[in-house]
Amino acid sequence: MTDTQTNPVVNLIQDAVESLGKVLFRQQKDLITHLRQPTPINPTFVVQADANGVIGGGFNPTVLPSPVTLFQCPMSHEAWVNRISIRSPGRTPTSPLTQGQVLVTGTTTDEVIFFLPLAGQVAPVLITEGRLSAAQLNPGEKMILIADGLPANTALRFDFQIVLVTGVSEYTPRSQSGPDQGILD
Repeated sequence: MTDTQTNPVVNLIQDAVESLGKVLFRQQKDLITHLRQPTPINPTFVVQADANGVIGGGFNPTVLPSPVTLFQCPMSHEAWVNRISIRSPGRTPTSPLTQGQVLVTGTTTDEVIFFLPLAGQVAPVLITEGRLSAAQLNPGEKMILIADGLPANTALRFDFQIVLVTGVSEYTPRSQSGPDQGILD
């Protein structure tokens, strides 16, 4: 028998080294995953209702809608909309905008991204989603807005946090992850 098989101190040290190695490799994998997460972009759009309180033709079935484009996803990515903030000048949580209705959808999948009023409020409203539950736009897809019933000439400010995704995961080789994923080749 060798010393390593009979010596409990050596066995304990070997077990500790193996366990520590597993923890370090796990952290390295988590670090690579974190580094490959693209930086979110934060576009802002201000849209104003007309004198009738309508944006983009509204919900009237007799009027041809002309929705307002809030964001268009580049053809090279998918877009994940993780955070949406809607505000209106002069409106606060103590005196919110409660009049009107707003619908934001995607153009190719017709996915409802959000519909307001939310809990009776049109603005201010904050909508957040997790990484995988966020509304997703396909490459080239637009996020469009229609609204009606708003007070005349009301302005709405939309702030988004959008992550542009290329389908890269922590298992993708570094040479295929690209410079926009935060890894240098």
